Amino acid sequence: MQSIDYILPLTTPVDALGKLGALVLKARQREGWTQAELSAKSGVPKTTISRLERTGLAATDALCKVLFALNMLEGANDYLKEQLRLVAVPKTLFGAEADPRPIRRVRHRKEDK
Repeated sequence: MQSIDYILPLTTPVDALGKLGALVLKARQREGWTQAELSAKSGVPKTTISRLERTGLAATDALCKVLFALNMLEGANDYLKEQLRLVAVPKTLFGAEADPRPIRRVRHRKEDK
């Protein structure tokens, strides 16, 4: 049984891209598809799939098409839904301090005439 350590931890964006590429490669191989077959099923050029598997780099729409073809988009949808829920909650509810900078009000004096 393969450990989840294969995916985590991610320490830099480059790590995340590399793991994403490896994930797409493994998922394609699990299906028994060639890059050309994945290209035909996803509508993404074979060169883009090759680059995605090697570097993790692809346009967002191409990545979504590939994940959909590999039947992996549902998990991404659940993740995005949870992230959208979390960003809708103010940071102060998570125990983060409010902005430590004091609010400074400037009062302008009326000049005596």
